[in-house]
Amino acid sequence: MNGTAAAVGGSAPSCRFAHYFVVCGVDTETGLEPDDGAGENFEQIPIRRSFRSRVLVHYPENRDRNPFNKDAVNMLCMPRGLSFCTQADRLDPHFHSFTITSDDGTRSYGFVHTFYEEVTSPQIITAMQTLYQMHHVEHHCSSSSSPSSSSSSASSPSSSSMDSLVSSLEESDAESLARVPGCLGCVGSFDAARDTLYVSKALCLITPLPFLQASRQFLAQLHQAVTSQTAPPLPLESYIYNILYEVPLPPPGRSLRFHGVHGPIVCQRPGSGELPLGDYPLGEAFTLLGVDSMVKLLTCALLETQVLLYSKDYQRLMTVAEGITTLLFPFQWQHVYLPIISTPLHHLLDAPVPFLMGIQHRDGAQRSSLHLPHEANLCFVDIDNHCVEAPEDLPPFPDQTELIQELSEVLLNFGLPPQGGVTTNPTTTTTSSSPRLSSLVLEDLMEDRQNGNLGGEELAVLERLQALAKRCGGKKGSEGGKTLEHVFEEEEEELKGS
Repeated sequence: MNGTAAAVGGSAPSCRFAHYFVVCGVDTETGLEPDDGAGENFEQIPIRRSFRSRVLVHYPENRDRNPFNKDAVNMLCMPRGLSFCTQADRLDPHFHSFTITSDDGTRSYGFVHTFYEEVTSPQIITAMQTLYQMHHVEHHCSSSSSPSSSSSSASSPSSSSMDSLVSSLEESDAESLARVPGCLGCVGSFDAARDTLYVSKALCLITPLPFLQASRQFLAQLHQAVTSQTAPPLPLESYIYNILYEVPLPPPGRSLRFHGVHGPIVCQRPGSGELPLGDYPLGEAFTLLGVDSMVKLLTCALLETQVLLYSKDYQRLMTVAEGITTLLFPFQWQHVYLPIISTPLHHLLDAPVPFLMGIQHRDGAQRSSLHLPHEANLCFVDIDNHCVEAPEDLPPFPDQTELIQELSEVLLNFGLPPQGGVTTNPTTTTTSSSPRLSSLVLEDLMEDRQNGNLGGEELAVLERLQALAKRCGGKKGSEGGKTLEHVFEEEEEELKGS
């Protein structure tokens, strides 16, 4: 644990807002390749299996001080590989983020907007159809055979046979399989003549600082423009070029406004005398775990134990991990920090050093299947079940009862339950406890004459607005609380009387 308050990652960040723009998805030239690292078994229906994703494009090609790591970015953009679905499934886009730490300790942040697009490649559609037919044949044969032969007939096909299937598939083979009785129309089947096949694709922005909200808005607007029937004002490439080469990092203590595809986007960077940038909502971390569990987790982090986060949702892993590292200030977590690790990297859990890692909880998976080592010194955080299992000899936090009481009062003031356990939509992120305050600040930033760059007196106004919002409890017109306008009137009376 380091007691300095240096910038995140140890070295000065880049002068640009973003390092790279990346697109990951299915490579129609290589076809469908099974994701061997996904840890899945081939008993699953083909459309529920994971297939290997690829980095399709990335801009720029490289940066001298921050070289592009294609394998790492692809793994973190799509940790479970490609996902397929049909029109019968939900096609909602989702968002998650991740971190990459370079050899010199510099930390970059990735923000990923994943959506589903229709598969138009005949090769991919035919391959999926054939996989379904093969799956049905194997299960039909295994159900009619003896138990001893059943195990061998249901064995997983090798990667080489899958590659051969996809790369050298002939129509005659597909037609012969299509004549298998009961192959089409069965439960969970895919019929190319009846169903529309969709595959996941990821848009990613890699930045030197954790501007979560601004990056999320930019990617969402870009996706909206891609799927809209109305053309954007400028070519999409111009917006990508703008954020990569023309949008600077806001100077410390200033805010910045830049244009997305459909509207302005605002971000602010704290000054040298302020708390470090924390764009990940602490309120959401407390909502997921509760005050008691968060204090227990903070104690484990301060004592440098091994911390393992566990959740079905990648963004929840990042929210809790970033929340804890934010609460450590003025200290910094100096050990292994991997809020998201994919299945091929699970061996890192064997490391006999302090770490803060996160793994995804897969449907139907049991904790016993994780094979966790050194559990005596492990803090296991089950985010979805809102519990923290700390080491048995963990001492209490100093004045823990008083701390929990104070934190509970703060959360109640912002309308958040201190006990936690509230299920939130993982695709949404809490941005402010006061919508009225958010609209006021955004209007001020949009109407100023400095392109959104505020400083000096303007920042003092923002701080005053935040203080006023706390005084009114973020309430708007409720009988039990003061409105923001009422507090403004009281403030003016105080100024006149002074």
